[in-house]
Amino acid sequence: MPSIASAAPAGFSVSGNLQPIAGFTALHIVANGQRAADGTTSGAYRANGQLQNLSLPLAVDGPITCLEVTGSTVSFVYPIEQTEPALVPAPLSNAAAIQITVTKGADGQPNHVGLIGPMATGAFNGCAPGPTPFVFDGDVDLQGG
Repeated sequence: MPSIASAAPAGFSVSGNLQPIAGFTALHIVANGQRAADGTTSGAYRANGQLQNLSLPLAVDGPITCLEVTGSTVSFVYPIEQTEPALVPAPLSNAAAIQITVTKGADGQPNHVGLIGPMATGAFNGCAPGPTPFVFDGDVDLQGG
């Protein structure tokens, strides 16, 4: 999978809750990433299962391998490196990936988030933004693009 979405430096940081129904939290997401002028992408993603204010014993971690910042939207891909508890056997680490797209709300509108996957890591061709149907209650900081 290519790590270059474009040559322009970019970065982001998001921390908040995916709400499939407004006010109902199902997933807590923390991620940050950078893309250097040479196209090198770095960063990390962690999601914890959550049922409202109750943290569930499930977490997913992975490195950010592709990112694109366009206006008020960031989209990134991360291979699933590990889970807690260990649900992914070591030989399958990074074999599947998920794409996350977050759009920062404007004019009093909420932030939104969407997910694509998991699917085979090689099935992703870049990281152009996808749909963002769910409310993202949290912080979104975008740079460059």
